[in-house]
Amino acid sequence: MVHLTFDDGPDQVFTPVLLDLLDRHGVKATFFPLGRNLEPRWGQDDVQELLSRGHAIGNHSWHHRRLTEHHPFDVAVDLEEASLLLRDLAGFRPSCWRAPYGERNEMVLAVAGSLGMEHVDWTADPQEWQNPWVPVVLAYLTGKRHDGSTILLHDRKWLSLHIVEAVVPAFRDDGWRFEVVKSCRTGAEREARMATRAEGDVPVGRVEGLTKDGDDLLLTGWAYDADAPEGGLEVVVNTDGLSPRVVGTTGIGHDFAVALTGPTGTVPICVWVANAGRSRHDTSLGCHHLP
Repeated sequence: MVHLTFDDGPDQVFTPVLLDLLDRHGVKATFFPLGRNLEPRWGQDDVQELLSRGHAIGNHSWHHRRLTEHHPFDVAVDLEEASLLLRDLAGFRPSCWRAPYGERNEMVLAVAGSLGMEHVDWTADPQEWQNPWVPVVLAYLTGKRHDGSTILLHDRKWLSLHIVEAVVPAFRDDGWRFEVVKSCRTGAEREARMATRAEGDVPVGRVEGLTKDGDDLLLTGWAYDADAPEGGLEVVVNTDGLSPRVVGTTGIGHDFAVALTGPTGTVPICVWVANAGRSRHDTSLGCHHLP
């Protein structure tokens, strides 16, 4: 298992392109946006889309200062400002964070811990901001690879896209899978995200499982639309990249569980839920690699 992580976003151009690229490979990642970038660039629907696609989010501070050089009160203010913004956009406070430059000491960790956050370090940094040759990056990351390894990239650099394009298929061919950082998932995420929705908002949700069931696959998850409080949202699946079809609906508790017959090949399974409210876009629940 490997973790892809992206710092310093979001970017109006690079982050949406990156999300589409991750979907194309059926890969999930963990994002650590800067508060000062997140506030002017993304709204609630943008953050909810990232989460609905199956990714996770954490705190990367507001200003990107070297926190070890500041008073504990200033550290707390910097981190808390970013956490409050994430709470307003995501619906929940972040349970994980990453220190700017990776620099932290006992004081900084204690302050972050008092705010309910666990630090997420990295084990491999290809320093794409120095424009290394992609084959060199691939060789470096392969050498640093181990179960639980965490790759640091930035969703503000074009080279990150090329690195993802090279690393994901190469690692997958060797039997590795990509998952979000576990400590960045909070048990209260579902209810908190549902509470952000009002009538007219696009739905939110998440695929929570894609498991083998004999020759079939069992797809499970949830989706919520404030315009359909009793459930009944259509779940749409594309298993071959060509033919989307409705495979079921959400129940009164907003869950879904559907059997997918015989999907094969290397094309990720992409999932949407229909928008029951006013005419806006349907919600993508991401594309998922076959188990």
